[in-house]
Formats: sequence, structure tokens, C-alpha cells
Amino acid sequence: MRDDIASIIINEEDFRDVAENTIEPWVEKDFTKGKFTSYDGTKLAYYYNINPDEKASIVMCHGMGEFFPKYYEMAYYFYNMGYSVFFIEHRGFGFSDRAVEQLDHIYVKDYSEYVDDFREYMDKIVTKESNTKNYILFAHSMGGCIGTLFLEEYPEYFKAAILNSPMHKMNLGQFKPWQVKIICGLATTFGKGNDVVPGQREFDGVNVWEKSSSISKARYDYQFDKRLAVPEYTTYAGTHAWTRASLKAANKCLANAGKIKIPVLLCEAGLDTLVDNDGHTSFVAATDNTTLRAFPESKHEIFNATPEIREEYLNVVFDYIDSVLK
Repeated sequence: MRDDIASIIINEEDFRDVAENTIEPWVEKDFTKGKFTSYDGTKLAYYYNINPDEKASIVMCHGMGEFFPKYYEMAYYFYNMGYSVFFIEHRGFGFSDRAVEQLDHIYVKDYSEYVDDFREYMDKIVTKESNTKNYILFAHSMGGCIGTLFLEEYPEYFKAAILNSPMHKMNLGQFKPWQVKIICGLATTFGKGNDVVPGQREFDGVNVWEKSSSISKARYDYQFDKRLAVPEYTTYAGTHAWTRASLKAANKCLANAGKIKIPVLLCEAGLDTLVDNDGHTSFVAATDNTTLRAFPESKHEIFNATPEIREEYLNVVFDYIDSVLK
């Protein structure tokens, strides 16, 4: 392992203590927090910390059911490796405005809303606060889909991108895409768009680490406790409208992938049950400058895997960033 990474990486047994007594006070003290008004009046929560020795700015784009504290550890690593960190909670997540009353329901009409929000965020916050104007996208899962759509529509913003288990193709289990499209389309048409899609469940406060996308119990428990303590972090269950929009967005990601010309690092989890890795194969084939790194023994959240996988992952990520900034 690189010495600079070895000096900051957090062990499994130390994670809770470091998270609560080192990282949380750092976030509270050093991060600027606020809300900005997006294109349609939606107010979105953001967080950033400018490194005085900034090599580049890491702009994070989170996944389904996620929130800022889930990325505290990665933000800590990025900052300590010399990068400024920017984070936005998408509409319907965390402390950003929601279109529905149920805090645990995930709802969006179309992913163009997420993409347009992200451009507003880049223009109103990131580009005005960053020092170097070197922007690197760090996006996970649903955020990888949003990030891909953004790169396809707005190619001028980012120098490079890191896509973690990006949702380029959904894992629908026993269902065919056309079946899900019909079910969700009919539900949305008849006013049931905010109902939870079959296979999803509302937040019930039950810890399900064994069935989760995380291998690290310490990290899962810490993040789960945040959900128990903060109602805004219970966003959990995909609705018919969100699922319908997600299918459409994933298809668009692959259809327009050839428009992406910047370097992309795509990190793939071999034990992923949420996204279909065939989508990554298609994405790599359609782009000219994508590096695929597979982690065969990892679940969906590679940054929450075993110590050995996390160490390998962090080395891959920071080696890649170093290479694109040369």
C-alpha cells in the first residue's frame, strides 16, 4: 500500500471511534454547509471543504437512499490526500427538498431533474469556490447514472470521472425490463407513482447488514445508526415513478456513452446484486477512454468492503487521480 494512504486508512475495529471523535468534529468545524435554489425553486443541501493546498476538487454524486454522512470517510481520505471536497444531496434525499411527504420514499419524475440540479450546483457552488478549477467526478450507483448523463450532456466541466458500481443497467431479478416498464408506467398513470415498487420496502428500523451491499459491519452499523437518529436519512424505498425514470436513464446512459471523451475509471463489484455488470461491459465498449477495474469479491459498495478490498480500492483510486492530473 502507498505510504500516504497507509497513514490515514481507518481499520475496521477503529472505525466507530475515528468516525465519531475525529471525522465528525472535522466535518462540523471545517465544512461549509448550506442550500442553494435550483432551476425550479427546489432547495438542495450542499457541503464543501476547500483544501488550501488543493490539487483538484472532488465532486461527489451519491447513490440511491444515501446521504452525506455515508461519505464522511471518503471525504476524509480525499481531503487528507490534498483535494477539496464537494457534496450535494440530490432532491428527495437528506436535507434537500422533496416532492413527496414520506421521508423514506425515493421519487423523481425524470433523471433530467437530477442532471439539471447538478449543473446548477456546479455553476452556483463548485466553480465559484474551487481554487484550481480541476474537477473530478466521484459518483456511486444511481449517482453513477446521474454522473454519466451529466458527462454526456455537459462534457466541458470535468477533467476525469470515477464511477463506482454505476447504474448503467439495473438488476431486476426475475423481471424483464419491459415488464417493469409496463408495471411502473401503469402505476404512475393511475396516480400510484409514489407507491413503493414490489421488491422494495419502507424504512422499518431493522438492521439488515447481512443482506446489505456493505461487507464492513462497522461502517454499515454507523451509517444505519445515522438513519435511526435522523429522519431525513431514512430515504430507502424506490417508488414506481423512480423505477420508471431509472430504467429510462440507464438506457440513455448506454445509448449516449460514446459522447464521453474524458478519462473514466469504472470500478466494478463482482458480487453486485443491485446493478447488472453487463451494463459496464457495454459502457466500456462504447467509450474510448474508460479503465475498468474489477473487484471480484466485493459487494456493491466497494468502499465499504473488506479491509483488503478497501486498501486495493483506495490505491487504485488515488493512483488514477494522480495519473490524470499529470
